[in-house]
Amino acid sequence: MDAPLPVALTVVYDNNGPTSDTGPTDPVLRTGWGFACLVERGDDLLLFDTGGDAGILRNNLKALGVDAADIDVLVLSHYHSDHTGGLDALLDAGATPTVFVPASFPSAFKEQLAARTGVVEVTGPAELLPGVHTTGEMGSAIIEQSLVIETPEGLVVVTGCAHPGIVEIVRRAAERGEVALVIGGFHLKDAGAAAIDGLIADLQTLGVGRVAPTHCSGDRARGRFAEAFGDDLVLVGVGSVLTVGR
Repeated sequence: MDAPLPVALTVVYDNNGPTSDTGPTDPVLRTGWGFACLVERGDDLLLFDTGGDAGILRNNLKALGVDAADIDVLVLSHYHSDHTGGLDALLDAGATPTVFVPASFPSAFKEQLAARTGVVEVTGPAELLPGVHTTGEMGSAIIEQSLVIETPEGLVVVTGCAHPGIVEIVRRAAERGEVALVIGGFHLKDAGAAAIDGLIADLQTLGVGRVAPTHCSGDRARGRFAEAFGDDLVLVGVGSVLTVGR
């Protein structure tokens, strides 16, 4: 078995603005409701979600020096428009990525997408690329998949909105090993302090190393996580770059 590779994560779409501690503060970068994260690992360039607006995604990829046509894998977490709305920014740029979507996506969406690029339907946990896995479909009312990436420091979990529950997602990921970092939307913007503190305790019990809650996590949750995780809380926004494993 090959050794895990380092991974670089760049937040290319988010409703939170740039943060000077983790990445560029280029004023050209634009915010919008939604989430997208670029994953660079070895020779692989993968995009997780596309945000809600093609123009904003196109602008931010250009500002960050990313050629959309170079993205060879796209993973869509769930069907909501704030995670799929930027899709045309890639396809209109000439990208023909393999797109991994939950099988529960509407048939019309999958058919229209398959007319332009390759589509793979996801049901259960699976390896998408060497060392890059999906949790498989999770949840009931809103079905969602998350990424689990092997690195030399442990696993990185990337989540879109965590509708199935951030603890449940991390618990499934932790079946593969120690979780070094969880980044993305934690779906806590309307949660109360007690509920957030309970989730934090569960994540700490699961041994999560660092957390980078953004998008739909909410300011209250980010503040509670900062108190509980201290320096292991990473505030991220559009343009933030995190490297794990080197």
